[in-house]
Amino acid sequence: MDERELKLNSLARYVKASELFVLEEHGHCEVPAGCGGVVLRWRNPRAGVPFTMWLETDGPCEMYLDGTTPTSARPLVPFGTHVLAFEIASYHPAYTTLMFAGVYKPDDETHIQTTAPQGGAETSVLSAADGSWTYSLDEPEDDAWTRPDFDDDGWLPMELRPDRRPAEDPERDAEPYRVRRLKEFGAVGLGVPGRGGRVWIRKVFTISDPHAA
Repeated sequence: MDERELKLNSLARYVKASELFVLEEHGHCEVPAGCGGVVLRWRNPRAGVPFTMWLETDGPCEMYLDGTTPTSARPLVPFGTHVLAFEIASYHPAYTTLMFAGVYKPDDETHIQTTAPQGGAETSVLSAADGSWTYSLDEPEDDAWTRPDFDDDGWLPMELRPDRRPAEDPERDAEPYRVRRLKEFGAVGLGVPGRGGRVWIRKVFTISDPHAA
């Protein structure tokens, strides 16, 4: 066989091992490579956990994690205290304003293969009517509200609102896939009383470091 003849390539030729990092192979239509493509990423398991985030809102939304917009739906979130912040342009007081799920399930990443066990404890942040998801109808003075150390005294807890706003075309009101997934994770619909319009929402959460002494 001519040495110059093309041969079938294989990712296995490029697999490397590391005692400090986990090599992730993302092979799903939702990754930037597209259907049939693969994205590889080295990840330090001691730096945090890769949160897969799902979000449904009533109106257009700007989302922040510790003051910055996440660059993907699966960011690496460091251990420690963080805040999710949402600025929603409009809402209806009778219906769901927001549903959210941020999950890390190391044994249930069906679309991700790794060179080593991912490790770490299962972690989730789910929208819940437990008083920890708070809102304000008054526009904050600056972006401090998007950060963990913000004093949110005066912000009010969101309320349970399980019903979504009806679609304009009832015949096409099939429940979106992301809403079904949110419910499977255990997230619930939360709402805000009042006049409608713009609303600002915060959720503080902590990820414990399993490597800490």
